[in-house]
Amino acid sequence: MTARSGVRWQRLTAGSEAASPPASARRILGIDTSTWTCAVALLRDGEVREERRERTGSSHAGVLPRLVEDVLHAAGETLAAGDAVAVAIGPGSFTGLRIALSFAKGFALAGGLRIVGVPTLDALALATPGWEGRLCAALDARKQEIYAALYEREGERIIRLGSPVAITAVRMAEAIGGPCSFIGDAVEAYGEVFRRALGAAAVLLPSSQYPPSGGAVARLAAARLCREAVGDDLSRLAPAYLRPPEAELTQSISGPSTAKSALTFVDKVPLVY
Repeated sequence: MTARSGVRWQRLTAGSEAASPPASARRILGIDTSTWTCAVALLRDGEVREERRERTGSSHAGVLPRLVEDVLHAAGETLAAGDAVAVAIGPGSFTGLRIALSFAKGFALAGGLRIVGVPTLDALALATPGWEGRLCAALDARKQEIYAALYEREGERIIRLGSPVAITAVRMAEAIGGPCSFIGDAVEAYGEVFRRALGAAAVLLPSSQYPPSGGAVARLAAARLCREAVGDDLSRLAPAYLRPPEAELTQSISGPSTAKSALTFVDKVPLVY
């Protein structure tokens, strides 16, 4: 870490000697770099005070610190010990997830902050406005696959049906079989596949109009902290890739296209927010 970056850490966090906020955390910094869009937001007392997004062409490494500084400066806030940093842990871009998690861990360690890992697709579902019926949050996983999870509403609550999967777009659409909204960058890559499978029953919400939200990441983290005030273990928190990295795939006997992911839409997991 350079001397200049050390000054930045000091400026953005008040340090561990500051008084601790309540257990639910007054301020939560939300970060999502699971896709080409880098999203950062600050949640204070349950409200999103500032949010920034920027689509990157290569790496998030240079963009993320700048957006964090912009958000905190615009909000007029400095994080203090006992506040929290929330990070989308996947699935998503392997490189993007590693960059965000490394940054979040360093930020938490430097400022005495709690850390919370949030499932990327859950945050994307929470950020989706005005959908009815079922929602499929889906990211382009390359190799002709998507990372996807299915959601529905029960009253005011959003419920995830089963666990996220790495699967072909065709198989996911066929398994859904009925009216469904699709959100995430898989819409740009596989929107026609969803339309061919479901026709007019497929509502496409492209990521250019409905991007990831750091605010949604922070809101889900706030709910976690209300139930589990400690948050996640800083040393053990790891990305949720859903499938092995490229180096491991090339050495395996069967790649992701030959592996059948189990589709179970039975277990219901409520998103608490």
